[in-house]
Amino acid sequence: MKILCLFIRHGSEKYPEALAVLNQWYERHGLLNQRTLWIIDNALPADQPPKLLAPQVILRPGDNQAWEFSAWARAVREAKQEGVDCDVIHFVTSAFNTLYTVYLNHFRSEMLPYVVTHNVCLGHIDNYNQPVELAGNFSNSWIRTCFYFLPASLAYKIDPWARFTDPTRFFSNPGHTQFRDDAPLSADYQNRIRAWLEGQDVGGQTWHSPIRSGHDEAERFQKKTLAVLNEHNLSIALRNKNTALVDFCWLWSRDAFSALEQVMPADEMTQLTVRRRILGITS
Repeated sequence: MKILCLFIRHGSEKYPEALAVLNQWYERHGLLNQRTLWIIDNALPADQPPKLLAPQVILRPGDNQAWEFSAWARAVREAKQEGVDCDVIHFVTSAFNTLYTVYLNHFRSEMLPYVVTHNVCLGHIDNYNQPVELAGNFSNSWIRTCFYFLPASLAYKIDPWARFTDPTRFFSNPGHTQFRDDAPLSADYQNRIRAWLEGQDVGGQTWHSPIRSGHDEAERFQKKTLAVLNEHNLSIALRNKNTALVDFCWLWSRDAFSALEQVMPADEMTQLTVRRRILGITS
C-alpha cells in the first residue's frame, strides 16, 4: 500500500512538534517505508522549487488563499501531473494533534486497503444534533479535515477543494464578523460558528485559537469561517459522489468482530451511535 501524505503547515513555529508526532504515528503503525511525505508550507513563496529533505520527504510551497484547502488543491494537482505512484492520500494539518485526539488510537494499518477497496473517506466524523444548511445542502455531520484518508483515484477527481474563497459572500464588511442577511447558511449554523470561534463552550470544547475583538481578528474570523465551511462542504461533496464517510472508531470496532473487507459502511448516525457507546458518551 503506497501512501502520499500531504502535511500542511504555515511555518514551523506553530505546532512545532506536529511533524515529529506524525512521524512517530507512522512508525508505530509500520507505515514509514510505504509513505511519501510532502511537507506543504503555506508560508513559503509560491514559486519556490520543491526541496528534497530526506528520502521520500519533500518540502513544497502551498497556496494559502483558502488555507489548507487551497494548499491541498495545488498539491493534489501537482501529484497527478507528476505521476506520483500512490494508492491512498493522507491529508493532515499541523493542528491534527490538538483538541480531541482519541481517534489516533483507533487506526489499524489494515484500514488503508479498506479505504481503496470500498472507495470511502476515512477520518473522524464530527456532528451536530440537528442538520444545518449550507448553500442549499442540509447536513449534520462531516469529516474532520485535520487527519483523513482518501483513495488517490477519488482525490484526483475532487473539484473544487475550496468552494468558498470570497468572504463577501458571507460578510458585508471586512472589519466585522456580522453575517450578511442573505449569507447562504442557516441562522443556527451562523450561531454555532460564532460560538466555536469566539471560544464559547460547544459540546465541551472550544477552538484552539479563540478569536477576540478587533479589525485584524475580524479578518481571521472570516477566514476561519470559510475554512469551517469548506471542511463541511467537502463531506457534502463526497456524499454527492456516493462516497461513504467512515469513522475511525466505528471501523476499529468492526475489525474486532470480522474481516474488514466484509464490512459495509454503515450510515453516519449509526457509526456515531456505536462510537458513543464504545467511548461511554451518554449525551
